[in-house]
Parts: sequence; structure tokens; C-alpha cells
Amino acid sequence: MRTVQDRYAFVGVALPLSVLVAAGALFFGGGSSGSALPWLTLAVVVTLVVLVVREGVPAGLWKVAPIVLLGVWSALSITWSVDPARTWTYANRSLLYAAVALLGMYLAGQERRVAYALAGLLGAVCVWALAGKVFAGLVPDYARVARLREPVGYWNGLALAADIALPLALWVARSRRLLGMALAFGWLVALALTYSRGGVAIALVVLVLYAALGGGWWFTISTLLPAAIPAGVVVALAFVLPGVTSDGQTSHTRARDGALFGLVLVVGLIATIALARLRLASPGARIRGAAAIGGVVLAVAAAGVVVTHAGGWWSSFTSTQVTEVGNGGSRFGDTSSNHRYAWWTQAFDAWQEHPVVGTGAGTFAVTNLRYRTSYLDQAVEPHNLPVQFLSETGIVGAALVLLTALFFHVGIGARRDGVKLALGLALPAFALHALVDIDWDFVALCVPIHLIAGMLAASPTRRRVGGGAALAVGGVALLLSLSAFSVWLGDRYAGRASEALGTPAHAISLARTARSFDPLSIDPILTQAVAAWSGGQNDLARSYYLAAVDVQPHSAEAWYRLGWFDLHVRHCPRAALPELDRFTALDPQNRNNVEYDAALALVNSGTPGC
Repeated sequence: MRTVQDRYAFVGVALPLSVLVAAGALFFGGGSSGSALPWLTLAVVVTLVVLVVREGVPAGLWKVAPIVLLGVWSALSITWSVDPARTWTYANRSLLYAAVALLGMYLAGQERRVAYALAGLLGAVCVWALAGKVFAGLVPDYARVARLREPVGYWNGLALAADIALPLALWVARSRRLLGMALAFGWLVALALTYSRGGVAIALVVLVLYAALGGGWWFTISTLLPAAIPAGVVVALAFVLPGVTSDGQTSHTRARDGALFGLVLVVGLIATIALARLRLASPGARIRGAAAIGGVVLAVAAAGVVVTHAGGWWSSFTSTQVTEVGNGGSRFGDTSSNHRYAWWTQAFDAWQEHPVVGTGAGTFAVTNLRYRTSYLDQAVEPHNLPVQFLSETGIVGAALVLLTALFFHVGIGARRDGVKLALGLALPAFALHALVDIDWDFVALCVPIHLIAGMLAASPTRRRVGGGAALAVGGVALLLSLSAFSVWLGDRYAGRASEALGTPAHAISLARTARSFDPLSIDPILTQAVAAWSGGQNDLARSYYLAAVDVQPHSAEAWYRLGWFDLHVRHCPRAALPELDRFTALDPQNRNNVEYDAALALVNSGTPGC
């Protein structure tokens, strides 16, 4: 029989493995693509199987039941989805997050180590993010759009990482003041350079919550100010360097201004360290009273501004203007939702048609094409997680999302021991941010969030399981891994098939392999059609186009490709007309709707040719 010390020594393996998983997600998450899903899934489920077999299952499993059921429900929605291929990927994503939450439960009791590890990882993310501005060749795409976004791959996502990091920086500063303030300084600069309005607002919320729930007002203010003042100066100087903060800059400008920005960053960090050595005395009763009065005055003034401008702000927020909000610093004063309100309305319209089960997980792209009001108003997610799951998975899915949030957030206000508070504030930060963005699409954000959620929901208690239960866990793990890798392999072979179109027979063969791994995707079918057509096999090509609309009858692209082929290759407008009509119904704002007009004109001419 193993000793208690042996038992907990083995449990410690969960921490380094979890840190590796979080690091992989943060640095190699692949943005919103699913490229990292199979590898992360494999790493998580293998770790879980080993922990279950050796240590049993953690107490409090009921707290992760809603997210597990959400993943299962998302998988079931494949059967009625309007885009089953994307639903499969989305189900894999949700099931990964459920598995990560389960893994997090094995970290219960190790909150301090997890906090230090996560603070270190986020510090590395911050360094990498800012280095992309200092060294012009590190992120070439900054020449096109300057908003800070790597390594997460999305500016608003990087801003959410800042919102998670700042309370941790304050907690670290309690015992390691210089390190904590350096982390705060770096993330304040990075947050500003993302130009994320929501990220800045949520940062203010979590910092207020940290101070109010146990961090202490004076400690929070006296720790942030020495970091915020140099960070503000660095950001101000960054905005006068076009190579750092302006779009469309040359490599020479970016290299020159990046070097200057790097120098300013170093000076700002030195200033932060110098200021950190100054210990501000706690204010007396009179100063605290004056501060309280000043706070009330500011609150009243802010309320007056809100009341005065609420109508105009709401009008701007709900506007259906087709122009995008600019990427410069001026966006901080813009109250437009940047199409979000329109997307929420579209998602709600789709939900009304399928209120119980929705259109299938991850299928808003189809909804958006059908309901959008302009050619530019296009998105793959409605930028609001509860609304998204309501539209895509119906009342059932939305209820599971709310239960997940409820179970994970219970007790955050009671976590006043410092480390649990700093970690726990990542959850409301994520919840608030998910009301206006697409965080579920980014493993870089959701993996650390669900690790934290699982850890805070559990206790160190374990319950042994029998051999049959362990075998069942292994079977589920194998199934999840196969599911994730099947989609990934299908995507890889589909990409190779597209690249091989110069040799039609080889392209068709590769696409056939892609379809064997992912029979729900139409990409390899469309590649087969193009390959057959280029090889002079028009009848075979049309059979592939027909197969595509059979697999995904709600795909506007599949109907357009079939209609275009019948109109321009087979010269048969009578066949093309209903196909292009279906295309226009699925995507009424698409500029290619002129093909329908051309087919209709030929049919009405009396000499359609077919």
C-alpha cells in the first residue's frame, strides 16, 4: 500500500502537466482555428486517465456536470445542424474545455503554485506580445494592422489575458513586490496597445472587485500607481510612433520605431522598479474621508454624464452602419458596437425558428449570411456567448451555459484569502468579456480559464474507482482523441488536395481520404468537383457538386458552386435557376446574386439553350 506522502507526491504531477497544457494553449493555440485541438485533447485526456487510475476521482464532480453536458449536447446537435462539419469541430472544442475543467479539479489545494505558474506564463505572454512591436520581423502582419494580438492571435483575446493577469500581479506584489509590479506594468502597456474597449472596461471592474473583496483599496492603489504612471508615459510615446501604433507602415518605419519603443519600455520598467521601492504610508482618517467624498462626487458626475448621453450612446451602439470602427486610439471614445448589436439580433431571429434545439453548435456563420443587412456585415460568431449558445443550441444549451457559469462562480465573493481571489477573478472577467466577444473560439483563453474553474470548484479529496469505471474513462478518452484527430486529419488532407489541383487524379484521391476522416465537410467534395472539371469530366464534377449540397443543404457556397457550374459550364440556365435561387435565399446580400439574374434572363429569353 502506498503511503499518504507517495499519494500526494504523485498528485503533484498534475501541476506540471497542467502548466504544460496551459503553455501550449497560450503560445501555440492557433488563434481561432482548430489546429491545436487534437494535440491539447490528447495531452489532457491521457493525463486524466493516469490520474483517475492512480488517484480516483476528485470530490465535487457535479460542479463540472453542466459543461460536460454542454459538450455532449453540442455533439448531439450535429444530427440537426445546418453546418454539421463546423458543429463537429465546436463539439470537440467544448468537450476539450470540459476535460480541462476536470483536470483542473486535480489541482485543488495547490492554488499558490498554480497562481505563480500562471503569473509566470502570462508574464512570458506579455514579453512575447511586446517583443512583437520591438522587433519588426517577429510579427510581419503588424505592418497591415498594428493592434497588439500575438501570441493569442486576437487583440480582444490578448486584452482578456491582461484582465486575468492584473489581479495575479497584485497578489504576487504582496510577497514579491518588484515582480508583481513589473508584471502589472507590462500588461498595462500591452492592454492599451490592444485598443480593446471591452478589455479596458473589464480591467477596471476586476481591479475594483479585487480591492473590494479582500485585496484592500490602499494596497491596490499604492501598488498600481507606481506601475500605471510609467505605463501611461510609455503608451503615450507609443502613440506618436507610427511604426508601433499605426496601420500600413513600412518595414523600415516599424524597425526604427520598434527600437525606440523598446528603449522606452526598458526605461519605463526601470522607473516602475524605482517607484516600487517607495512605500507610501497609509492615509489618515481625514484623507480617507476626503477620498470617499471625492469618490462620491465622481460617481455622481459620471452618473450625470451617463444620463445626459445615454440616448446618443445607445443610438450609436445599435447603429447598423456598415463602416468599421477604426483601429486607432480614437476607438476608445467610440460607442458603436461595431456590428455586435446586429449580430445579436440575427442570432435571436434564428433562435425563434428553432427555440429548443437551435441551429447546431458553431453555426452562426450560416445564420449571419441569411439575416445580415449588408455585404460587409459578416461574422462567424455573434460576439456574445449566451446569445450564441441560445441561437445554436437552443434553450437547452443556453441553460447549460448559465448553469456552468453559476457553478463556477459560486463562492468567489467568499475567497478572501488572496490567492483564490486573484485566481477566481479570472472567471467574472471571462464571463463579462464573453458577453461582447468570441472567447470560446480561443483555446489560449479557455484552457487556463477552465483549469482555474475546475481547481476552485474542487477539494483535495479523492474517491477510488473500480476497474470497470477506469476502463470506461479510458474509452471516453480514446473517443474524444479520435474525434479531434479525425477532423484535424480531414482538414489536412483537404488542404493537400486543394494544393494538388494541378494533377486532378491525385487531388481527387487526396480529397477522398479527407472525406473518409471528415465526412461532414464539403471542402474536399468541392475540391473533387474542381479537379474533375479541370480534367474534362463534367458529369463527374456535377455529381460532386450535387453531393456537396446533399451533405450540407444549408451551405450557400455549395449551391452557388452548383448553380455557377450549370450556368457557365453546362450552359443550362433552367437547371441553374433554382440552384441560384436557393443560393440567394441563403445569402441574400452576396454580390454573386447577379448570377441568378443572368440565369433568369436567359430562361425568360425563350432560347435558354437547355
